[in-house]
Amino acid sequence: MEVRVLRHNFLPSLYRQTTEKIPLTRLRREIDLTMKKVLQTEIPISLEAKELFDQCMAHLLPFLKTNQYNLDCSEPPIYAGDVTPWTHYKKNCPCYLIQMKVGKLRGTYVEPGYVVFPLSVKTDKKVVKVYKLDLRSDDKNHLSPKKMYKAVLYVFDAAIMKLKKSLAKSRSTLTTASTTATVKSRTVATDKPAIIPNVRIRFNGQDLCLVMSLPGGHEVELIPTITLSPEGPFLVAKPYEHDENPSSDMLWRLNYSPNEEHILNAVTNGDREQRINAAKILTFMCQKEWKLNHVTAYQVKNILMHEINYQIDHTPRWQRLTPEECMHLILLKMLEFTRDKFLPHFFEEDLNLWGHLSEKQFRFMRNELEQLTRDDDEMLKVITRIRVDKIDY
Repeated sequence: MEVRVLRHNFLPSLYRQTTEKIPLTRLRREIDLTMKKVLQTEIPISLEAKELFDQCMAHLLPFLKTNQYNLDCSEPPIYAGDVTPWTHYKKNCPCYLIQMKVGKLRGTYVEPGYVVFPLSVKTDKKVVKVYKLDLRSDDKNHLSPKKMYKAVLYVFDAAIMKLKKSLAKSRSTLTTASTTATVKSRTVATDKPAIIPNVRIRFNGQDLCLVMSLPGGHEVELIPTITLSPEGPFLVAKPYEHDENPSSDMLWRLNYSPNEEHILNAVTNGDREQRINAAKILTFMCQKEWKLNHVTAYQVKNILMHEINYQIDHTPRWQRLTPEECMHLILLKMLEFTRDKFLPHFFEEDLNLWGHLSEKQFRFMRNELEQLTRDDDEMLKVITRIRVDKIDY
């Protein structure tokens, strides 16, 4: 067999070796210092609350299927991600989508990002499974997202009562080792002990919040969700942070949180968190700089996903872009959307996440971003300024 010898030419895009250190510039040093500041000041989602919730739901989930209200919530809850399109009940409080089976209802798009579920005057029990609950909106013709909060609360309260009775029955009937093994295998889905939660409806400003209280003062927010397909999209009852009509009694909001988490996890594994860290610094910058302070973390998240989708990186994993290059690319993408006065949702391109901004806010933001992308010295000055705490005299 003839062996073919390949001659390798020099490729400019692959000039770095695995052992080569990227030069440490002044801007790089300031970005690294600012990243440490961001990590010190951010309030992360409670990992302990997520672990306690998983432990609680392992026991509670089987009892969420059948109840006197005919509302099946037995599908596993879906984590909504660290950065969501709505305002968290508390900054460290994780959010979970509670999937509901409401029957063969058909949703109707009314505007980008919003859906309604029309209900006939005569309830068809074969179509609507939740006919035993009053879930009609004020006009009596649509499925109400607000009333769904109360319905899910009823279902969880009923499931918690069943769990308590099951645990009490198992304790009273465990007389021998064999009986113990039989009952445990039937009532407990995990080796960890069952947690009895407390679920209540609370208010965060004008927003309804369904909150599950867990041991140690931990809390988890539960969001009623209608699942169109396992891959999404999902329709949630909670309004957006900048909602067209947050008090609406019939509008459901499209949500792609699991899809977004999948993309960001892939990016994190691919470039060792370079782009994620750049997005965190940009979010921190928007909080500190008055010309950018109307830009939210979720909007930065969408800008990042757009930039990832546009920027095709053919280099090996150890030859990714530098932190300052990542910052520069995200800022350029943000400037592009600012000039268009339109930030499209990554999955719903007709939904403008900046639809609430004024002409004046766009002008200030555009001037700031043009300076940051044109001049590295301006970038260095801003990065340094946001890292240093202001002194109140």
